[in-house]
Amino acid sequence: MANPTHPRQTRRRTAHGVCLLLSAAALSGCTTPTPIVPRDLNPTPIQTQAVPDYGDLVRAYNANAGAVDRVYVKTDVEMRWREDDGRARRESGDGRLIFRRPLDTALTVEVLGDVKVWAGSDDRAFWMFDLFDSKTAYHGDYSRPIRRRLPLPVQPEVMPYLLGLMPLDPDRRPAPPEVELVNGYAVIEPPGLNLRMQLHPETGRPTRVDLTDAEGVSFLSAVLTGELEVPPSSATGSGATLPGKIELYPQGDESRMTVTLKSAVDPTRIRGTWFRFEDLRTKLRPGSVESLNEAE
Repeated sequence: MANPTHPRQTRRRTAHGVCLLLSAAALSGCTTPTPIVPRDLNPTPIQTQAVPDYGDLVRAYNANAGAVDRVYVKTDVEMRWREDDGRARRESGDGRLIFRRPLDTALTVEVLGDVKVWAGSDDRAFWMFDLFDSKTAYHGDYSRPIRRRLPLPVQPEVMPYLLGLMPLDPDRRPAPPEVELVNGYAVIEPPGLNLRMQLHPETGRPTRVDLTDAEGVSFLSAVLTGELEVPPSSATGSGATLPGKIELYPQGDESRMTVTLKSAVDPTRIRGTWFRFEDLRTKLRPGSVESLNEAE
């Protein structure tokens, strides 16, 4: 198992697509002396007496991951990156982050109440509406070979995994060592998911999640801090604890995308049309639609 503290860098995933989108809205731009990408992406070390059992750790994770089947959160979205001339840039906007099982997602960027970016997915496809100057919608169908991904640091269908909302199979174990300790946190690589997860050894909640390629090389790191309590999906539920902030760092690129989860919204307000591409296309009215699949 690779150490998440030192991910190898063999693939570049740029966040500049969204940076340019946000910049086009002229929200706010400034230079800042603080590093765009910190040297250490891991949380403060903790003391852990023993390596937890993989099954026990995953069951603790699942207790929170499976507690809700719908989540609706208001967010702040900030992008930071460095221009080719060396200038550091920062742009920001409001947004929403929405999830409904099994894999319905929506992630938006909004300016003064107007939707400028709407990315989402269901169990058949993924998409993004760029409603700045280009007015272009991008759409990819999972049943066909994908030509390229969305111009985002992270695909919308990955967000439930980064939030710790997708239960894992405790009986499907990885090759030894099943669990390693890094700075006191438990690191696991669940089979078949291309994820390296750093979990708190007691609560099982994620503190960092790396997306990896087929060779186990990290191409994006998500650092999770803070807490936000979300309401249960039904009167008998117990609710769940989400991270209060997600910081996304594409490997090999001096950029970051920060999604701050501000407040939870009653999940009964979620609408099914938010997860249907054609309904969104009718409402958002892009000028063109670009397929992300290979031509047949």
